[in-house]
Amino acid sequence: MTNPERLDLLQKTLGRIYEMEKATPGSLPLISIHNQILYLIALISGKPVNKAELGEINLGFIAMREVESQDAEAAGLCYKVAREVTLMKSEPEFRA
Repeated sequence: MTNPERLDLLQKTLGRIYEMEKATPGSLPLISIHNQILYLIALISGKPVNKAELGEINLGFIAMREVESQDAEAAGLCYKVAREVTLMKSEPEFRA
């Protein structure tokens, strides 16, 4: 997947998570996913972020535990993002 495609996926996922956050304000798992997606958007966009934090992304795990039972489509998007994160970890432009 190209970086523009990744950004599209991240924006779509963020929108879905945002809708869930409106329905369950203050949900720490959703806030965590939201923040991780914002980090990934900044990283892919070339903004100055700590690249080492890429190794801390765990939204697939959170989605499995917290999102899947509420919104299967949102969980599926999170899983796609998690797969892209795994790929990104091996790409030179994203290594710390």
